[in-house]
Amino acid sequence: MSAESTGPRAPRLADIRSRWLSVTTADLHDDQVVAGAGLVGSLGAGHADDWSDIDLLVVVDDACLDDYAEPGRLPAGPGKLVLAFDARHNGPRGTRAISGQYVIEGLPLWVDWHIHPVSQANWPADSTVIFDRRGFGRLSATFSEQLDTGEREQATPKGPTDHRALRLALVPIAGKRIVRRSPETARMIEFIGGPYEPDAAWEDHLATLRQLLGGFAALGLPDSVAAGRAFLDLVEETLG
Repeated sequence: MSAESTGPRAPRLADIRSRWLSVTTADLHDDQVVAGAGLVGSLGAGHADDWSDIDLLVVVDDACLDDYAEPGRLPAGPGKLVLAFDARHNGPRGTRAISGQYVIEGLPLWVDWHIHPVSQANWPADSTVIFDRRGFGRLSATFSEQLDTGEREQATPKGPTDHRALRLALVPIAGKRIVRRSPETARMIEFIGGPYEPDAAWEDHLATLRQLLGGFAALGLPDSVAAGRAFLDLVEETLG
């Protein structure tokens, strides 16, 4: 990890991620709208650990871009998509992005879908190509550098409920930072709604996240809340 240490082994998470990817990439390959797909982020660059999320770069025909960039259009893999967010503001103008939380066997899996049109298609230097029907070129820039090039897409408006749902989805991400002993843990917990306590022990951070989870029950997203609890239990089991 570039900014964080590698977390301890978590075979259940690695297995869930592997199975989701296997089913999803097969579905992508069977969809003729998809011209190519690759892994980016830590998996694409080859420095993921068992706690790493999935970043997928999917290339589709230009005319299909907006149709494809809908949560219900994306492959679900073996899990259930319980939360989805339009994240196009994280990418260059003319691209789309969806961030989703899937629940598989009671545990959450975060997936960032980066959907690019054929007219802007290139494989970043640190990507792993899954398949490519058109023979796209490879950039010298990394995926992070590619995302930061030029103008960004305009963010879609989000209401208070959307922001609270995002904070709920970030609880497992904060748990992952606890297990990796990341210096950014306290800032993320503060963003979710907890106090900023950079010197707190991991047990105290975990207790804060459990308390915050209880406050999200009113959102009516029981699958996400339950998956968050299961993830925090796994963090405690791993570090305890």
